[in-house]
Amino acid sequence: MRPVSFAFICVIAALSLPLCGCGGGSHGSDTSAIVPEPPPDYALAYNRNALDEYEIEISASNWQNLQNDPFVYVSGTLRFKDETYSNVGIRYKGNSSFYMMPPPKKSFKIHFNEYVLEARFHGLKKLNFNNCWKDPSLMREMLAYDIFDAAGCPASRTSHIKLYVTVPGTYNWELFGVYVSVEQVNKHYLADRFPENAGNLYKAGQHGATLRFLGWDKSSYTTPVDDPPYEKKTNELEDDWSDFIHFLDVLDNTPDVNFKTEIEKVFNVDGFLSYLAANTALSNLDSVAGRRANFYLYHNMATGKFEFIAWDLNMAYGNYRSGMSADDMLDLDIYNPTSSGTHLLVDRVLNVPDYMDTYVQRVGDLVNGAFAPTGAHAEIDSIYNRIKADVYLDIYRDFTITDFDNSIVQDIPNNSAPNRILGLKPFVTQRVTNILNQLGP
Repeated sequence: MRPVSFAFICVIAALSLPLCGCGGGSHGSDTSAIVPEPPPDYALAYNRNALDEYEIEISASNWQNLQNDPFVYVSGTLRFKDETYSNVGIRYKGNSSFYMMPPPKKSFKIHFNEYVLEARFHGLKKLNFNNCWKDPSLMREMLAYDIFDAAGCPASRTSHIKLYVTVPGTYNWELFGVYVSVEQVNKHYLADRFPENAGNLYKAGQHGATLRFLGWDKSSYTTPVDDPPYEKKTNELEDDWSDFIHFLDVLDNTPDVNFKTEIEKVFNVDGFLSYLAANTALSNLDSVAGRRANFYLYHNMATGKFEFIAWDLNMAYGNYRSGMSADDMLDLDIYNPTSSGTHLLVDRVLNVPDYMDTYVQRVGDLVNGAFAPTGAHAEIDSIYNRIKADVYLDIYRDFTITDFDNSIVQDIPNNSAPNRILGLKPFVTQRVTNILNQLGP
């Protein structure tokens, strides 16, 4: 489970101000003081009791700029309850969820200190509003992060929200629909989960994050610049990639006879085994085990080892096929839990018998615990009942109301089509049965 939040250990230097409430930092302060930044109010930001309402307002000219350059921030306003945050950065986000989702229900990223250094949303610098593309249940991402959390992995907090948009002359308090708000992996996230947050954080790109060692020149890992295999997300000014490249060297070049000893010096293998157990149970191939994407690596300075962090889970529960069928997702081999081809990190780790034994035990723990049908079905029902009234009002959703309701209890369409979307409860029941059969007596 998630640890109790640390008091945020960063100290803001000369330009820092105490956290302001609304208005994007309009309150004055003695900027010469060094003010510790308190931890975010996670319970408020990721409220699971109801669907909070958010509104983004963007001028007509900035809205047009956003359509022209979807991933470049424009200035706008965010409103939440009686709070107004002015001059925040707003842009679209996502890959398939952006290009394949019909407008206007695109995913958004809100960057509070893009223009005003000290601006925060109850301690947070960023919010992610994800549109649940290709998921008629609108639940996969939330449920999957909860399973990773139950497995003992770092996992983003989530909540369902209602998003309204105002653009003068185009939209007036227009309900864009129900979204999932997902916690950003950044220094706040790291400080909440590790004893420190000063290490280097790297994010896998959408293509080419094979984790192969490509030499000691960092440009090999950052080009092409418009679609790099990896991005450095902290300590960017130093731009020192030597720790990451050393990790890749150990992973790719260490002989099998020495691999267990050497990889444990640079990588939290035990944590990765927990990640892999959850990933396998969920048949999540939109990951390091499938298309080799959607993960972070954090260099934990307290241990000197890299930590593996999951990201972008909207295609879990067997919804990303990587050339495989829906039935293949239900039957995914727990002893070889990848798509075709080489998956360096998974392959090398599971090639060590001790690691394989621990991983298989953790898969078993999940299907007999947090992922067992009785509890998993109850959680699905709970979320469904919480969001259904608002989903019914979401005219921009990707699927019909009937598909939303049916996706809880049956496949869409409810037949043997290889490309069908697996219903949530049937997936859990059939996947657990399959895994238990693989585990044997």
